[in-house]
Amino acid sequence: MATLPLRAQQVTIWQKALNFLNKKGNIDTTRIYQPRASFSLGLFTTGQKAGFDMDVDFMTDLGEEGKLTGATQYHITENLCKKIGLEVGYGNVNLGYGIEVGPRSASKKSAFAFNILGRVWGVHLNYFKITNPFNSGMTIGNDGDVYYLHDEFISSESAALRNFMVDGYYVFNNKRFAYPAAYKKSLVQRRTAGSWMLTARYMQGDLYNSPKAAMDSYNLIDCFSALQASIGGGYSVNFVLWHKDPVNARDEKLRNITVNLTAMPVITLLNYLRTTSYEYEDGHYNGKERVSKMFCYPMPNFIGSAAASLTLGRFYFSTQFTYNYFYFRRRDALNSGQVNIPGYVDRLDYQGLFYDWTLKGLLVYKF
Repeated sequence: MATLPLRAQQVTIWQKALNFLNKKGNIDTTRIYQPRASFSLGLFTTGQKAGFDMDVDFMTDLGEEGKLTGATQYHITENLCKKIGLEVGYGNVNLGYGIEVGPRSASKKSAFAFNILGRVWGVHLNYFKITNPFNSGMTIGNDGDVYYLHDEFISSESAALRNFMVDGYYVFNNKRFAYPAAYKKSLVQRRTAGSWMLTARYMQGDLYNSPKAAMDSYNLIDCFSALQASIGGGYSVNFVLWHKDPVNARDEKLRNITVNLTAMPVITLLNYLRTTSYEYEDGHYNGKERVSKMFCYPMPNFIGSAAASLTLGRFYFSTQFTYNYFYFRRRDALNSGQVNIPGYVDRLDYQGLFYDWTLKGLLVYKF
Protein backbone atom coordinates (compact mmCIF):
# COMPACT_ATOMS: atom_id res chain seq x y z
CA MET A 1 0.00 0.00 0.00
CA ALA A 2 1.43 3.36 -1.12
CA THR A 3 2.15 5.95 1.51
CA LEU A 4 1.84 9.68 1.06
CA PRO A 5 5.14 11.59 1.25
CA LEU A 6 5.58 13.70 4.36
CA ARG A 7 5.37 17.46 3.70
CA ALA A 8 7.97 19.60 5.43
CA GLN A 9 6.39 22.05 7.80
CA GLN A 10 6.69 25.59 6.52
CA VAL A 11 8.29 28.16 8.79
CA THR A 12 6.72 31.59 8.64
CA ILE A 13 8.71 34.84 8.60
CA TRP A 14 7.35 35.59 12.09
CA GLN A 15 8.67 32.25 13.41
CA LYS A 16 12.06 32.87 11.78
CA ALA A 17 12.26 36.26 13.47
CA LEU A 18 11.40 34.77 16.87
CA ASN A 19 13.95 31.99 16.39
CA PHE A 20 16.61 34.56 15.54
CA LEU A 21 15.76 36.52 18.69
CA ASN A 22 15.67 33.53 20.98
CA LYS A 23 18.20 30.99 19.65
CA LYS A 24 17.01 28.36 22.11
CA GLY A 25 19.79 25.93 21.31
CA ASN A 26 22.45 28.38 22.49
CA ILE A 27 21.34 28.94 26.09
CA ASP A 28 23.02 27.87 29.31
CA THR A 29 19.88 26.51 30.95
CA THR A 30 21.50 26.62 34.37
CA ARG A 31 21.49 30.44 34.08
CA ILE A 32 18.48 31.24 31.86
CA TYR A 33 14.93 29.89 31.68
CA GLN A 34 12.99 30.72 28.53
CA PRO A 35 9.20 30.44 28.85
CA ARG A 36 7.22 29.41 25.82
CA ALA A 37 6.23 32.35 23.59
CA SER A 38 2.65 33.47 24.19
CA PHE A 39 0.45 36.55 24.27
CA SER A 40 0.61 38.87 27.26
CA LEU A 41 -1.41 41.82 28.50
CA GLY A 42 0.04 44.45 30.81
CA LEU A 43 -1.17 47.44 32.77
CA PHE A 44 1.40 50.13 33.48
CA THR A 45 1.72 53.44 35.25
CA THR A 46 4.54 55.92 34.71
CA GLY A 47 5.96 59.13 36.03
CA GLN A 48 7.91 60.99 33.36
CA LYS A 49 9.62 64.33 32.94
CA ALA A 50 11.05 65.68 29.69
CA GLY A 51 12.48 68.99 28.60
CA PHE A 52 14.81 71.12 26.50
CA ASP A 53 17.44 73.61 27.70
CA MET A 54 19.61 75.81 25.48
CA ASP A 55 22.19 78.54 26.16
CA VAL A 56 23.50 80.86 23.45
CA ASP A 57 26.50 83.03 24.34
CA PHE A 58 27.38 85.87 21.97
CA MET A 59 29.46 89.02 21.61
CA THR A 60 27.89 92.29 20.50
CA ASP A 61 29.97 94.79 18.51
CA LEU A 62 28.76 98.36 19.16
CA GLY A 63 31.43 100.02 17.06
CA GLU A 64 32.98 102.99 18.81
CA GLU A 65 31.09 102.05 21.98
CA GLY A 66 33.07 98.82 22.21
CA LYS A 67 31.95 95.21 22.64
CA LEU A 68 29.64 93.64 25.18
CA THR A 69 29.04 90.00 26.02
CA GLY A 70 25.52 88.66 25.84
CA ALA A 71 23.61 85.47 26.54
CA THR A 72 20.18 84.04 25.84
CA GLN A 73 18.55 81.09 27.57
CA TYR A 74 15.74 78.92 26.24
CA HIS A 75 13.71 76.49 28.26
CA ILE A 76 10.64 74.31 27.85
CA THR A 77 9.69 71.56 30.26
CA GLU A 78 6.73 69.64 31.57
CA ASN A 79 5.75 69.05 35.14
CA LEU A 80 5.86 65.45 36.30
CA CYS A 81 3.64 63.58 33.84
CA LYS A 82 1.63 60.69 35.32
CA LYS A 83 0.21 58.16 32.85
CA ILE A 84 -1.62 54.85 32.88
CA GLY A 85 -1.80 52.60 29.87
CA LEU A 86 -1.96 49.15 28.34
CA GLU A 87 0.83 47.06 26.89
CA VAL A 88 0.19 44.10 24.61
CA GLY A 89 2.84 41.67 23.45
CA TYR A 90 3.79 38.29 22.07
CA GLY A 91 7.05 36.67 23.08
CA ASN A 92 9.78 39.32 22.86
CA VAL A 93 7.67 41.98 21.11
CA ASN A 94 5.43 44.49 22.85
CA LEU A 95 3.53 47.68 22.04
CA GLY A 96 2.40 50.25 24.59
CA TYR A 97 0.40 53.47 24.71
CA GLY A 98 -0.56 55.55 27.74
CA ILE A 99 -2.82 58.45 28.59
CA GLU A 100 -2.16 61.19 31.09
CA VAL A 101 -4.10 61.24 34.36
CA GLY A 102 -4.42 63.80 37.12
CA PRO A 103 -3.32 67.43 36.69
CA ARG A 104 -1.98 67.90 33.18
CA SER A 105 1.79 68.26 32.92
CA ALA A 106 1.58 69.99 29.53
CA SER A 107 -1.01 71.67 27.33
CA LYS A 108 -0.97 68.58 25.10
CA LYS A 109 0.92 65.33 25.52
CA SER A 110 1.22 62.16 23.45
CA ALA A 111 3.57 59.18 23.76
CA PHE A 112 4.14 55.88 21.94
CA ALA A 113 6.57 52.98 22.47
CA PHE A 114 7.46 49.80 20.56
CA ASN A 115 10.05 47.32 21.81
CA ILE A 116 11.67 44.09 20.67
CA LEU A 117 13.62 42.75 23.64
CA GLY A 118 15.60 39.70 22.65
CA ARG A 119 18.29 37.78 24.50
CA VAL A 120 20.91 38.49 21.80
CA TRP A 121 19.72 41.86 20.51
CA GLY A 122 16.84 44.27 20.88
CA VAL A 123 15.36 47.54 19.66
CA HIS A 124 13.55 50.34 21.54
CA LEU A 125 11.44 52.89 19.68
CA ASN A 126 9.98 55.85 21.56
CA TYR A 127 8.19 59.05 20.56
CA PHE A 128 6.72 61.82 22.65
CA LYS A 129 5.38 65.32 22.06
CA ILE A 130 4.53 68.03 24.57
CA THR A 131 3.28 71.59 24.14
CA ASN A 132 3.94 74.11 26.87
CA PRO A 133 4.76 77.83 27.14
CA PHE A 134 8.27 78.73 25.97
CA ASN A 135 10.47 80.42 28.59
CA SER A 136 13.44 82.50 27.48
CA GLY A 137 15.66 85.31 28.62
CA MET A 138 18.31 87.69 27.26
CA THR A 139 21.16 89.46 29.03
CA ILE A 140 23.60 91.94 27.45
CA GLY A 141 26.48 93.44 29.42
CA ASN A 142 26.96 93.33 33.15
CA ASP A 143 24.86 94.78 35.93
CA GLY A 144 25.78 98.45 36.25
CA ASP A 145 27.00 98.91 32.64
CA VAL A 146 25.53 101.77 30.60
CA TYR A 147 24.19 99.31 28.04
CA TYR A 148 23.07 96.64 30.51
CA LEU A 149 19.93 94.74 29.44
CA HIS A 150 18.15 91.88 31.16
CA ASP A 151 14.72 90.59 30.10
CA GLU A 152 12.79 87.37 30.65
CA PHE A 153 9.87 86.23 28.50
CA ILE A 154 7.12 83.62 28.52
CA SER A 155 5.31 83.11 25.23
CA SER A 156 1.53 83.55 25.19
CA GLU A 157 1.20 80.54 22.87
CA SER A 158 2.68 77.14 23.61
CA ALA A 159 5.73 75.81 21.81
CA ALA A 160 5.91 72.16 20.75
CA LEU A 161 8.72 69.83 21.85
CA ARG A 162 8.98 66.59 19.87
CA ASN A 163 11.41 63.75 20.39
CA PHE A 164 11.86 60.53 18.38
CA MET A 165 14.41 57.94 19.42
CA VAL A 166 15.48 54.50 18.25
CA ASP A 167 18.22 52.58 20.01
CA GLY A 168 19.38 49.00 19.82
CA TYR A 169 21.62 46.71 21.82
CA TYR A 170 23.71 43.57 21.36
CA VAL A 171 24.58 41.25 24.28
CA PHE A 172 27.93 39.45 24.17
CA ASN A 173 27.32 36.93 26.97
CA ASN A 174 23.89 35.98 25.65
CA LYS A 175 24.26 32.30 26.62
CA ARG A 176 24.22 33.09 30.35
CA PHE A 177 22.80 36.61 30.63
CA ALA A 178 19.17 37.58 29.85
CA TYR A 179 19.01 41.38 29.59
CA PRO A 180 15.17 41.57 29.22
CA ALA A 181 14.58 39.53 32.40
CA ALA A 182 13.87 42.56 34.61
CA TYR A 183 11.99 44.50 31.88
CA LYS A 184 9.67 41.98 30.23
CA LYS A 185 8.48 38.41 30.91
CA SER A 186 10.09 36.79 27.89
CA LEU A 187 13.17 35.46 29.70
CA VAL A 188 13.96 34.54 33.32
CA GLN A 189 17.41 34.82 34.89
CA ARG A 190 17.99 31.79 37.11
CA ARG A 191 21.36 32.82 38.57
CA THR A 192 23.22 36.12 38.81
CA ALA A 193 25.05 37.00 35.58
CA GLY A 194 26.21 40.02 33.60
CA SER A 195 27.52 40.97 30.19
CA TRP A 196 29.23 43.65 28.19
CA MET A 197 26.88 45.21 25.64
CA LEU A 198 27.05 47.31 22.48
CA THR A 199 24.47 49.99 21.74
CA ALA A 200 23.58 52.40 18.95
CA ARG A 201 21.12 55.27 19.00
CA TYR A 202 19.40 57.61 16.59
CA MET A 203 17.66 60.66 18.07
CA GLN A 204 15.78 63.49 16.44
CA GLY A 205 14.36 66.29 18.56
CA ASP A 206 12.95 69.67 17.73
CA LEU A 207 11.41 72.65 19.45
CA TYR A 208 8.93 74.59 17.32
CA ASN A 209 7.98 78.10 18.37
CA SER A 210 5.36 79.78 16.13
CA PRO A 211 6.04 83.31 14.75
CA LYS A 212 3.24 84.67 16.93
CA ALA A 213 4.65 83.04 20.07
CA ALA A 214 8.19 84.10 19.16
CA MET A 215 7.02 87.70 18.78
CA ASP A 216 6.37 87.80 22.53
CA SER A 217 9.97 87.01 23.42
CA TYR A 218 12.16 88.80 20.82
CA ASN A 219 14.82 86.14 20.97
CA LEU A 220 17.96 85.76 18.94
CA ILE A 221 16.80 82.28 17.88
CA ASP A 222 13.22 80.97 17.76
CA CYS A 223 13.26 77.27 16.73
CA PHE A 224 15.75 74.44 17.18
CA SER A 225 16.15 71.02 15.62
CA ALA A 226 18.80 68.45 16.57
CA LEU A 227 19.73 65.13 14.98
CA GLN A 228 22.13 62.71 16.63
CA ALA A 229 23.60 59.31 15.82
CA SER A 230 25.56 57.64 18.61
CA ILE A 231 27.41 54.42 19.29
CA GLY A 232 28.86 53.03 22.49
CA GLY A 233 28.61 50.28 25.03
CA GLY A 234 28.68 49.39 28.65
CA TYR A 235 27.84 46.72 31.16
CA SER A 236 24.60 45.23 32.42
CA VAL A 237 24.12 42.81 35.30
CA ASN A 238 21.18 40.83 36.69
CA PHE A 239 21.23 40.07 40.42
CA VAL A 240 18.94 37.11 41.16
CA LEU A 241 17.70 37.38 44.73
CA TRP A 242 15.23 34.46 44.61
CA HIS A 243 14.43 31.74 42.09
CA LYS A 244 12.26 28.63 42.01
CA ASP A 245 11.80 26.65 38.79
CA PRO A 246 8.35 26.04 37.25
CA VAL A 247 6.71 22.62 37.39
CA ASN A 248 5.18 22.56 33.89
CA ALA A 249 4.93 24.43 30.57
CA ARG A 250 2.34 26.80 32.07
CA ASP A 251 5.03 28.20 34.40
CA GLU A 252 3.15 27.16 37.51
CA LYS A 253 5.14 27.53 40.76
CA LEU A 254 7.69 29.75 38.95
CA ARG A 255 9.13 32.25 41.44
CA ASN A 256 11.82 34.84 40.71
CA ILE A 257 13.14 38.20 41.90
CA THR A 258 15.70 39.90 39.65
CA VAL A 259 17.37 43.32 39.90
CA ASN A 260 19.07 44.83 36.82
CA LEU A 261 21.59 47.67 36.60
CA THR A 262 22.72 48.96 33.20
CA ALA A 263 25.10 51.80 32.30
CA MET A 264 26.02 52.49 28.68
CA PRO A 265 27.91 55.68 27.79
CA VAL A 266 27.90 56.56 24.09
CA ILE A 267 29.76 58.91 21.78
CA THR A 268 27.56 61.02 19.52
CA LEU A 269 29.49 61.00 16.25
CA LEU A 270 26.85 62.74 14.14
CA ASN A 271 25.59 65.83 15.96
CA TYR A 272 23.64 68.15 13.67
CA LEU A 273 21.86 71.35 14.68
CA ARG A 274 19.45 73.53 12.72
CA THR A 275 18.21 76.86 14.08
CA THR A 276 15.57 79.28 12.79
CA SER A 277 15.02 82.98 13.50
CA TYR A 278 11.93 84.81 12.23
CA GLU A 279 12.17 88.25 10.64
CA TYR A 280 9.73 91.00 11.60
CA GLU A 281 8.90 94.38 10.08
CA ASP A 282 6.93 97.02 11.99
CA GLY A 283 6.05 94.45 14.63
CA HIS A 284 4.73 91.87 12.13
CA TYR A 285 6.21 88.64 10.81
CA ASN A 286 7.20 89.20 7.15
CA GLY A 287 7.31 85.54 6.17
CA LYS A 288 11.12 85.40 6.02
CA GLU A 289 13.40 83.24 8.15
CA ARG A 290 17.09 83.20 8.98
CA VAL A 291 18.19 79.55 9.04
CA SER A 292 21.51 78.14 10.21
CA LYS A 293 22.68 74.57 9.64
CA MET A 294 25.81 73.22 11.27
CA PHE A 295 27.48 70.12 12.64
CA CYS A 296 28.24 70.27 16.35
CA TYR A 297 31.17 68.61 18.07
CA PRO A 298 31.08 64.88 18.85
CA MET A 299 29.84 64.61 22.42
CA PRO A 300 29.59 62.00 25.19
CA ASN A 301 26.01 61.11 26.11
CA PHE A 302 24.51 58.49 28.36
CA ILE A 303 21.91 55.70 28.48
CA GLY A 304 21.14 54.39 31.94
CA SER A 305 18.50 52.13 33.45
CA ALA A 306 17.65 50.13 36.53
CA ALA A 307 14.84 47.65 37.14
CA ALA A 308 13.50 45.13 39.64
CA SER A 309 11.08 42.35 38.69
CA LEU A 310 8.94 39.80 40.54
CA THR A 311 7.65 36.71 38.72
CA LEU A 312 4.86 34.57 40.21
CA GLY A 313 3.71 31.92 37.76
CA ARG A 314 2.05 33.70 34.83
CA PHE A 315 2.05 37.05 36.66
CA TYR A 316 4.98 39.44 36.28
CA PHE A 317 5.61 42.78 37.99
CA SER A 318 8.46 45.15 37.11
CA THR A 319 9.57 48.55 38.38
CA GLN A 320 11.85 50.36 35.92
CA PHE A 321 13.81 53.61 35.78
CA THR A 322 15.37 54.95 32.57
CA TYR A 323 17.32 58.13 31.90
CA ASN A 324 18.18 59.59 28.49
CA TYR A 325 20.51 62.54 27.93
CA PHE A 326 21.17 64.18 24.53
CA TYR A 327 23.80 66.92 24.66
CA PHE A 328 25.02 69.16 21.82
CA ARG A 329 27.53 72.02 21.63
CA ARG A 330 29.07 74.27 18.99
CA ARG A 331 31.68 76.97 19.57
CA ASP A 332 32.40 79.85 17.16
CA ALA A 333 29.24 79.07 15.21
CA LEU A 334 29.34 82.50 13.60
CA ASN A 335 32.64 81.69 11.92
CA SER A 336 31.19 78.63 10.21
CA GLY A 337 29.74 80.87 7.49
CA GLN A 338 26.38 79.15 7.87
CA VAL A 339 24.73 81.46 10.37
CA ASN A 340 22.69 84.46 9.26
CA ILE A 341 22.03 86.65 12.29
CA PRO A 342 21.95 90.41 13.00
CA GLY A 343 25.13 92.33 12.16
CA TYR A 344 25.80 93.51 15.72
CA VAL A 345 26.69 89.94 16.77
CA ASP A 346 30.26 88.89 15.95
CA ARG A 347 30.60 85.65 18.01
CA LEU A 348 28.12 82.87 18.77
CA ASP A 349 28.39 79.71 20.92
CA TYR A 350 25.67 77.06 21.35
CA GLN A 351 25.18 74.46 24.06
CA GLY A 352 22.04 72.61 25.03
CA LEU A 353 20.33 69.31 25.69
CA PHE A 354 17.16 67.29 25.30
CA TYR A 355 16.41 65.03 28.26
CA ASP A 356 13.78 62.72 29.68
CA TRP A 357 13.54 60.31 32.59
CA THR A 358 10.82 57.78 33.38
CA LEU A 359 9.81 55.70 36.39
CA LYS A 360 7.50 52.86 35.34
CA GLY A 361 5.51 50.17 37.12
CA LEU A 362 4.31 47.26 34.95
CA LEU A 363 1.99 44.36 35.80
CA VAL A 364 1.71 41.62 33.14
CA TYR A 365 -0.41 38.50 32.76
CA LYS A 366 0.83 35.83 30.37
CA PHE A 367 -1.82 33.74 28.65
